Amino acid sequence: MERQVEFGVRLPVQGPLSGPASMKAVAQRAEALGYDTVWVSDFIDWNRQQDRYHLSSGAAEIVSEDQVPLYHEALTNLAYVAGLTERVRLGVAVLCLPYRNPIVAAKQISNVDVLSGGRFLLGVGPGGSKSGHNSNFEVLSVPRSDKYPRMTDYMRAMLAIWTQDVSSYQGPFISFPEAEFFPKPIQKPHPPIWGGGWAPRSIDFLAEFCTGWLPGWITAGEYPARIEEIRALARAKGRGDVDFVIGTEIFAAIDRTHERAYELSRKTFAALPLGFQTNPPEEKIRRSSLVGSCEEVREQVGRFVDSGVRHFELKFIYHHIGHLLEQMQMFREEVMAGFGA
Repeated sequence: MERQVEFGVRLPVQGPLSGPASMKAVAQRAEALGYDTVWVSDFIDWNRQQDRYHLSSGAAEIVSEDQVPLYHEALTNLAYVAGLTERVRLGVAVLCLPYRNPIVAAKQISNVDVLSGGRFLLGVGPGGSKSGHNSNFEVLSVPRSDKYPRMTDYMRAMLAIWTQDVSSYQGPFISFPEAEFFPKPIQKPHPPIWGGGWAPRSIDFLAEFCTGWLPGWITAGEYPARIEEIRALARAKGRGDVDFVIGTEIFAAIDRTHERAYELSRKTFAALPLGFQTNPPEEKIRRSSLVGSCEEVREQVGRFVDSGVRHFELKFIYHHIGHLLEQMQMFREEVMAGFGA
């Protein structure tokens, strides 16, 4: 039976609209409206350049040059939201594994899975490049040059912690003697692992470890070939039976008219090419986003679904929290209802 299309919302975790009250309001409204997942992202160091251009919470108009660059940490965000909700799944898109201690991260993830009653969804990625204006690797004294093999080694160590009663691991970047880590995650054998990104080494990691894919900047027309690439690589690794959940991390702006939605998102789309490591052109960003009237956005979602996408992590563009809640309501009534959600 074909999997139902799912929809999630990025929580306000960065910028002037972020904070505990905002996260609580959005997470609880998402759950009440029937969204499947709420999502956070992962940075440790967060600077003013990122605050202005790496926009995933809010809009370009609300960010001033002199404001303090706010960014709330991923796993503690989800522990907080776990206590405020009962049903909605809790996702991180994506945890930058190379600059986290994998033993501590495995323990934290197990604990959030227990606190939430088994609702944690782990997205994993290698961390961004310096062209995205981040300095997490430098601040944490972790070399960027080995981030892909480090991510693989850390993932194997975390799997050992989650699945072995008495765990031990020996690897090139992390080793530990026999130890006992409890509680284990509620989800067995561990929380779902999704990969982010579309670089060749990210796809190789995905094919080896993951059951879902959540990239950004992929247009509907690009998905079929990409999906077949993932499935072929998984078969080559002996994982041909994996039914990958294909997702998209996607910007969204919905309103009653095309003109209104376009104007509300115009400055944000102009800023985004300056804030992400791939420096995607604005035209590509727009083609890989959901922007327009309710009818237009419903049609756009349909094109992604026809191309194989089954989970949407929606990064709404909004000017205040009320504006976000309005768009979530409109999207629920006018778009999600047409896809069995």
